[in-house]
Amino acid sequence: MLKEEVFRILKDVGVVPVVRAEAAGDVLLVVEALVEGGLPVAEITLTVPEAVQAIRACAARFGNRLVLGAGSVTDPRQCPEVIEAGCLFVVTPVFKPEVVDRCRREGVGVICGALTPSEIVSAWEVGADAVKVFPVKALGGASYLQMVHEPLPQIPLVPTGGVTLETLEEYFRAGAPFVGVGGDLVDRRSVQRGDRAALTARARRYVEAVRRVRERLAIA
Repeated sequence: MLKEEVFRILKDVGVVPVVRAEAAGDVLLVVEALVEGGLPVAEITLTVPEAVQAIRACAARFGNRLVLGAGSVTDPRQCPEVIEAGCLFVVTPVFKPEVVDRCRREGVGVICGALTPSEIVSAWEVGADAVKVFPVKALGGASYLQMVHEPLPQIPLVPTGGVTLETLEEYFRAGAPFVGVGGDLVDRRSVQRGDRAALTARARRYVEAVRRVRERLAIA
């Protein structure tokens, strides 16, 4: 899948679930719940034990029905491994130009982490397809994103870190093309209990929330 198509899907879905788990075996359950709930996207972080194997299992299970990404990528040497396992995009937690460069050479989309305006511009200038503003909540949430977006409208800013169902609309109003959501969507206790139904129900709430927000923004 071309990276332009990948980012079109990310924008259409509106939410990139950030999947963290204590065991690789939990990841497939989480991703199955997300897909069932209407979210055919997952960013599996490399902080998960045996994350590459978990990525490979999800790719084998869902094929082109799922857009898989690898998160918490900090070393360019990790890029070929996660791409071979089935990832279609890569996410860094911080500004890592060498990871961006490797992804560009591999032809895979990359969302580069940054926080300050200078870091954000630097990430864009080295070739990131979008910039993950992380941890956005720490600097004021949607109000901070909007302040940065206004002078830099050409840069797709993806808020991550503290985004919740309750603040979702604020981030879209601030200019986000899509958002990254971790614990508020992939609840750690539900994962530990193996509560797929709870995870699916939460995913459905996010799908419905994105739909309602976009309807309101279209009317405004």
